Amino acid sequence: MITVKSFSLVKERVADFAALIDKDTIAVVRPEKPLENMLRSLIQGTVAAKRPVGDAFEPLEAYFRSLSADAAYQEKVTRQLGTLETYLSEGMSIQADLQAVEDYVLARCTRLCAEALAAAAALPVIDGTQLVVCRTDAPKPYFDWDASRVAIAEACHGGMVVAGGYAREASGRIVRIGRGGAHMMASLIASAVQAGAIEFFSSSPFGGSGSLTYDEAAHYCAVADAPFPSASLWPAKKAGIPILVKDIAAPTAVVARISSEAATQAAASPVSGIVAEKDLDLVTVLGTGLLGQVGLSSGIFSALAAEHVNIRFISQSSSEYSISFAVRHEDSDRVVNAMENLVSGGALLPLDDVMVLNQRVGIITIFGSRMKNVPGTSGHVYAALGAAGVNIIASAQGGEELSISLVVDEADLDTALKALK
Repeated sequence: MITVKSFSLVKERVADFAALIDKDTIAVVRPEKPLENMLRSLIQGTVAAKRPVGDAFEPLEAYFRSLSADAAYQEKVTRQLGTLETYLSEGMSIQADLQAVEDYVLARCTRLCAEALAAAAALPVIDGTQLVVCRTDAPKPYFDWDASRVAIAEACHGGMVVAGGYAREASGRIVRIGRGGAHMMASLIASAVQAGAIEFFSSSPFGGSGSLTYDEAAHYCAVADAPFPSASLWPAKKAGIPILVKDIAAPTAVVARISSEAATQAAASPVSGIVAEKDLDLVTVLGTGLLGQVGLSSGIFSALAAEHVNIRFISQSSSEYSISFAVRHEDSDRVVNAMENLVSGGALLPLDDVMVLNQRVGIITIFGSRMKNVPGTSGHVYAALGAAGVNIIASAQGGEELSISLVVDEADLDTALKALK
């Protein structure tokens, strides 16, 4: 049975990671953060600044040559870096789109990381851009699952290394899948080949309990600093493949297991975990112009979608008098402008409608599959926060009864977490 493993290749530990791969493993590899930062600085210092590549390639070349002494690999480094140097020089002359340049360069360097690991493990390499196809009729990369599944099933087998995190459009253009793209690709591959398990290696701490359902893990992984995004869980959930979360510093130990089965815990502990997120602003639109107006919610959220603003939280009172939603603090100005345009354009009645902005709030989410149909869970939560003197600005609970989300002032976030934990 195949196991799919996904991790960042750390320069000093190529041999350690090679030891984790055997004939029953598909390893999905992505660059470590220092390399990604080096590459982005290289692009900014050459293409963006319109400066010759010159000696800017020397640190990059030194990095890749240190990954493996294998002669065949060293020759691949020479060829690939020569190609990239030409590509960057041409990008300056034609004023290429910087995002397209970044995606292409990082994808090619991801391939070199995979080649180094494959050389150490004596395994073949396949480029993830040959496996995962994205549709072009969406503002962000959107998987063409049928085409990707066929390509993966034909090309993937145990005992190979995949350069992960980047896909291609039908036109051939290379695009970044997004945050945690290699984990997402690993989950897609595992689903297509019906793997027995997926292993996500992370350098970030995973604070969930030792055993989580896919839905519980999705709540934990929804925050911006989660070790992998919740989207990477869904292919595994659909195929019923368990995910083992491991610490990249201690790769033999399982930190958490994510599957369809809920953890076996005492009935007195319905909550599986608590996760918090900060650097958010809460926007509340309220007034009689909202009362009974069909389509106003659609208008508000369509306006935010047009600004490419991700909404982290939504709450609406049954009176229809107000709608509250949380956005990243960095998106706040665009949100305010979008709401003001709605009012001036007549979509919202400018009678007594008011927009209130609570800056720098935090969201705490309490989640657990055993919360369903357990009376008193919300009461315990609100009582604990009340006793700690924490004011709750807004709250929401999904009808599935798997989570409770609370908005508090960011200054109260640590106090609230201590009270709840």
